[in-house]
Amino acid sequence: MFRVIIVDDEAYIRQGLRKILQRFAPQWELVGEAEDGEAGLRQILRLQPDLVILDFRMPGLNGIECCERIAERAPRIRRILLTAYQDFQLAKQAISCGVTEFITKPLDRGELLETLRKVETMIEKERNEEARVLSLQQSVQKVAPLATKLYYQQFIFGQDDRELAQFIVEAGYSPPLDRDSDSLVLLAISPDWIENNAYSSFDVELFRYALTKFVQEWYAERNSAYVLQDHIGQVVVVLNYTSGEAAASLSARESANRLQRDIDRTFKRTVTIGLSGFHPLAEASQAYQDASLAVTYRLVCGGGQILSLPALPVDRKISASELEHLDGSLEQLLLGNEQAAFSAIDKFAFSEPLMPAELKRLITHYILRVGAQLKIMDLDMRQISGKTLEEWLHELEGIAVRSSLMSRIGELVRDVCRTIRQERSAPNTPLIEKVKQHVSQDLADGVSLQSVADRFGMNASYFSRWFKFETGQNFVAFLKECRIEKARSLLLQSSHSLQEISERVGYADIKHFCRVFKEYTCYSPSEYKRAHSR
Repeated sequence: MFRVIIVDDEAYIRQGLRKILQRFAPQWELVGEAEDGEAGLRQILRLQPDLVILDFRMPGLNGIECCERIAERAPRIRRILLTAYQDFQLAKQAISCGVTEFITKPLDRGELLETLRKVETMIEKERNEEARVLSLQQSVQKVAPLATKLYYQQFIFGQDDRELAQFIVEAGYSPPLDRDSDSLVLLAISPDWIENNAYSSFDVELFRYALTKFVQEWYAERNSAYVLQDHIGQVVVVLNYTSGEAAASLSARESANRLQRDIDRTFKRTVTIGLSGFHPLAEASQAYQDASLAVTYRLVCGGGQILSLPALPVDRKISASELEHLDGSLEQLLLGNEQAAFSAIDKFAFSEPLMPAELKRLITHYILRVGAQLKIMDLDMRQISGKTLEEWLHELEGIAVRSSLMSRIGELVRDVCRTIRQERSAPNTPLIEKVKQHVSQDLADGVSLQSVADRFGMNASYFSRWFKFETGQNFVAFLKECRIEKARSLLLQSSHSLQEISERVGYADIKHFCRVFKEYTCYSPSEYKRAHSR
């Protein structure tokens, strides 16, 4: 149905139009009539019809003046002007105020019905377009929350978010952020209790979903906060501020402290919160990176804290003395001294905070060296600790919190030390026999303390102490003994020259060989051969 109002000062014209509509155009509902422009305009603005048919000449407001007022206050209403004149100037005026059609008097029924059909087509087209737009808007409004989420994700991850921002505005929502005037502080919240292989993937997702919903509800009354989950499972909170840096930073830290306490009370678990600095909105991506990096320092500083990069070491180098602690731990480990080995690595890792990636790299190196030593000793890491070397490294990669890291390292140290003590208590431990065999077989190759230590994956200082602990003899003395005993055998059982014998036992200088031989046996090589060949 279509709704129409007739405004004409001549009653018979109004009556004629009414009859034509009733008989030949029943789809048009006559909702009002008026005999002058002012009364007609009041009805038009009150009833908001689809169409108004007006006479050009009327008392008070004429048809053109009425059309001008309608164009200003209700422009969607179609207008048909009745006139007895065919004046070009009048036509120009009518067009300028939005008149749809002219109909000249006296009225022609066919012309009127044809004009009404044209208006019907226009109105139906307009209604269809309005329905389409409304449907689109409703669809857009349904996905607008998702679009807002995607907008924030792209925004903080440094991706182009302009199209999504425009989409959100066109859906009838206010712009998510004012980039020209606002600033932000960003929180990255990560549960300390979720680590690789600690829970099933379903439980992990359930934990993260529950935590995200909790944080969203916690910030629900704060209009300038937005909460989402990032691709690594952190809950990210964007806190939008219009205040200055000092006030915003203090507010964000206080908010993080309260939130952390509430999470602890609700879940009976701790979270680490990374807190970015105060950034303009254009630097949101940097704020996200800073907060996420701060979270990783729980590997060094421990979990259940609020961490911020300005208070953390971001480029500290490892000193030589710290590396000695790592070597010292390995030495004590291979001697079976559990407490000393663990204390040394704990001191190495946490006496001064390291960057998390650097700490993990050095702990990985430590475990690899432990694995190499066990292999040399013909010991199987899986039998010792229940995990292969590869499984240990994979588990290390998933550790995020200091307490978990040291717990795993403590397990490894305990298991390895226990096995080494058991091995040492047995006679002729395999490794020391391998060392002795290697020395006796490779005398001619210039074997030395350093070369043997390298061969068995130890540093020279540690190897020297370990060898004396295992044999009760200094390695240099043992090496000299091996050389002289080999020389004795060659002197008595072969026809080699002294030069050849000297080289075979590792002495390039024959004079030096003769001097050492005499110090050890009280004979020169020639005297020894004569005395013992009879």
